[in-house]
Amino acid sequence: MDFNLTEQQQMFKNSVKKFAEQELTPLVDTMDKQNNFPHEIRPKLAAMNLYGIPFDPKYGGAGADHASLALALEEFAKILAAMAIHLQLQHVVNDRFNKLATEAQKKQWMPAICEAKKVGCFGFTEPDTGSNPKMIKTVAKEVKDGYIINGAKRFITNAPWADVMCVFAKLEGDISLFFVETNRKGFSTGPKMDKLGLRGTDLSDVFFEDVHVPKDHLMGGKGGKFDALKDAMTIGKLCLSAQCVGLMQASLEEAIKYSMHRMHFDEPIFNLQAIHWLLAEMASRLEAARWLTYRAAFLKDQGQDTIKDMAITKLFVTSTAVDVCRWGMQVHGAYGISKEYKIERLFRDAKMYELLEGTSEIQRELIVKRLPR
Repeated sequence: MDFNLTEQQQMFKNSVKKFAEQELTPLVDTMDKQNNFPHEIRPKLAAMNLYGIPFDPKYGGAGADHASLALALEEFAKILAAMAIHLQLQHVVNDRFNKLATEAQKKQWMPAICEAKKVGCFGFTEPDTGSNPKMIKTVAKEVKDGYIINGAKRFITNAPWADVMCVFAKLEGDISLFFVETNRKGFSTGPKMDKLGLRGTDLSDVFFEDVHVPKDHLMGGKGGKFDALKDAMTIGKLCLSAQCVGLMQASLEEAIKYSMHRMHFDEPIFNLQAIHWLLAEMASRLEAARWLTYRAAFLKDQGQDTIKDMAITKLFVTSTAVDVCRWGMQVHGAYGISKEYKIERLFRDAKMYELLEGTSEIQRELIVKRLPR
């Protein structure tokens, strides 16, 4: 077992850290307070090749690995988690094209997404589905020259301004996957959601009213795409876990900084045993979460079936992030609830991660189903 980053991974991490500190810090208010996405950052992300980290350069990617993807998202989330979510989503969409699309489709969409010329979104969740794919009500009907799609999707990030959407729909009673250009007749989006954390990611509902797509918009053939959904969610869970590591690191740093400067009876509260215990808990949980996440990335790079491992990682890391950010807020005392301090935003963002890509309760079910008996 080698717990060291390679020289290339460490250099990449350092470059992303510098980029995030310089470019994302000025965008915090735009996303969190104004709840708007700063589109001017997208060409800069593309110039750093951050939209296609683990993908083949012939499709516009950087040719790196999932460990590098995790490192990048960790550094982004330390500064602005909402931007890390945007980055994650482009990788999830590109991953579907990479694994299921034809060569022509890959060359059409993957470089365009990697170069920030196009934006993708991902559509599985519906008003009545939760995490149960059997409850999907979006349907596709085959016609002579393609397919007609009807239905609705909920909580779709980037939907108001995406160019293409990966859509799970029932075709002949089984789940199939399509890609749909968002400018097609009958495609529409609802109002942008005003939410607790990860603000500025532009979440909305999507509606399909007799949306027609050609035959070649069916990805990977008819049916059997529940496995494709589970595979896509392993990427998502890895990305979310990496972002939680970044949130925890930022929370620990903020707690230490505050406790070193906040005075109590002529000495910093950092000297109090109660603060020591909080900081020690934060540091130990952070390290456990970090190495569980890095291990999950390693397994993904080995091509292993990671459904159980990603569920374990997502369950532990996201719930731990809420605890760590809560303890960081506790160190701040009453000032922790003030929007003048970064810890307030970190705590709000951390809670969001417990609910994305399947709630903690769903992760527990996935884990138990795969335990040896």
